[in-house]
Amino acid sequence: MFRNPDINRLAVHAGLRQLAWGLAGIFFFAVLLRAGLSPAGAFLALGAMLGLRLVTRPAAFALIRGAGLRTAMLVGCVLFAGQFPVLALVDAGRPWTIAAYVLAVAIADVVYWTCYHAVFAAAGDVGERGAQIGVRTVVMVLADTVAPVVGGLLLTWHGWAAFAAATVVALIAIVPFRGVSVPDVVIAEDHGPAPFRDGVRLFATDGFLMCGFAVTWGLIMFETFDRRFDAFGGLLGAAALAGAVGGLVLGRLIDAGHAARAVWLNLAAMTAVVLLRVALADTPTGVVVAALASTALFGLYVPTLMTAVYNAAKTSPCAVRFHYRAEAGWDVGGIAACLATAAALAAGVPARLLLLAALPALVVQAILLHRRYLAATPDAPTGAALAGRID
Repeated sequence: MFRNPDINRLAVHAGLRQLAWGLAGIFFFAVLLRAGLSPAGAFLALGAMLGLRLVTRPAAFALIRGAGLRTAMLVGCVLFAGQFPVLALVDAGRPWTIAAYVLAVAIADVVYWTCYHAVFAAAGDVGERGAQIGVRTVVMVLADTVAPVVGGLLLTWHGWAAFAAATVVALIAIVPFRGVSVPDVVIAEDHGPAPFRDGVRLFATDGFLMCGFAVTWGLIMFETFDRRFDAFGGLLGAAALAGAVGGLVLGRLIDAGHAARAVWLNLAAMTAVVLLRVALADTPTGVVVAALASTALFGLYVPTLMTAVYNAAKTSPCAVRFHYRAEAGWDVGGIAACLATAAALAAGVPARLLLLAALPALVVQAILLHRRYLAATPDAPTGAALAGRID
């Protein structure tokens, strides 16, 4: 692992959190479909969740300001665990259960993710950021390899057990976090939007891609295998394993000073992911091949994006405000993707064609990342630069 013990503890925490998510949370869209919502309706529910996150974000910021980052993070961990029992109750015939789930996830996410990203950004090291994210990604991938398989089987045989197990594991994930030295942050001063624009723009593109492209691909996989949780979970686990190597390799590439080159490599890989999934989405065999091959390429995505985001947060005037605003950008991008996808599905557009909407978003993201990495030249102040050569 790393000489930084806080990063090691955060990696263990992230692995346990991802294990909980893989047991039940990763199936949320599939659960909504099995509960009776149409694909368009499920996207609207996701859009409502993001909209609620957006409007409740000031309350989360008030919690961080009043109780401190550590306490707010602990509250977020408990709220994260609480979403799984609510998901177990979802039933389209009882609209209040869907509203309750939307509310539970929105409040949990808006507290947890703002705090988590701020803590990881502040605790991490600029010169080892890519490797730290790469190792964290591998730890999470290990969880993603096992948990969806187990979760899919539990949801098929004893659905309540999957939600109960996810809740327990999410609570256990609090233990390693308690040993993290959460840095003090001063959030009384408002620095204006300028220092945080990079994070907002980058996260907006990520929100658009994750809520549009990634969720639509999940819909395609679930429908291809006749809405079977066990088959869907097995494919998710196998695909996660295929993506492990890319994250580690590119994380080291970025730390070696090849960040700008990595941006365009990632763009080429992600373009191949999109085209591969569109081309092979019409048969079960094609979906399996596309899932395994494309996820191996997808392993390049997270280190490329998050190295830039976390380093920008660490060098900004306030990591909490940075991620507070960046997460709002993610919500806006996600809402746009959900509304556009829901409208297209309702109009009868095939889901596989909707994957092509990712291409312009990837180009915009690559341009933003390239500018960000080039701005971190060796002549720049140490706190504002990535370690190593930029080429």
